[in-house]
Amino acid sequence: MNVVVVMGPGGQGRDAFDACIAAGHTVVGVLDDGDNAAKLPGGIVLGPVRHWNRHLQSGAAYVLANGARQRRALGPEIVAVGGRVATIIHPMSAVSPRATIGAGVIILAGCVIAPEARIGAYSILNANCAVDHDCVLGEAVQFGPGVTLAGAVTVEAEAFIGVGATLLPGVTVGAGAVVGGGAVVIRDVPPGVTVAGNPAKPLPPRSQE
Repeated sequence: MNVVVVMGPGGQGRDAFDACIAAGHTVVGVLDDGDNAAKLPGGIVLGPVRHWNRHLQSGAAYVLANGARQRRALGPEIVAVGGRVATIIHPMSAVSPRATIGAGVIILAGCVIAPEARIGAYSILNANCAVDHDCVLGEAVQFGPGVTLAGAVTVEAEAFIGVGATLLPGVTVGAGAVVGGGAVVIRDVPPGVTVAGNPAKPLPPRSQE
């Protein structure tokens, strides 16, 4: 499969680029709104993300490595005009054949996905994440490196789980919520709330001053 990597600025797109190569894909170009041109092979950056539809005729699939809302919007838009969205699973990950992996998911090296886990479309799992049995991830969820989910955890759409966070059995993290790096989540997190610490607690609202 040839792929075009649709990248936001920063390292996430470069991680996806390397995962594509490791998985045996040919990267024909990168779409990037940031500064990655200097950090990737010469000539491979094709232009900004908004120009994605100029490359439909290449027949390449698109790897969505940008922000959660953009991934969730772009995926259906690409498919609606006859394009393809690629699912990238690094060969150094371990995914149960009984897990369900949605369209446009990116799973980086060292991840372990257990039986009956469900990973929603356009989600990104960075390196060394563990998703135990019967966990359910909504669309466009993103995990930092080293996140651990115990069994039967639910993470709703567009939630972000920070580096090294641990979610204990059966908890639910609501849509758009943020779990800080290293947090230990022992109870449900409401939608849109940011929590941090061990045990994880809501952070006070930022001052508007």
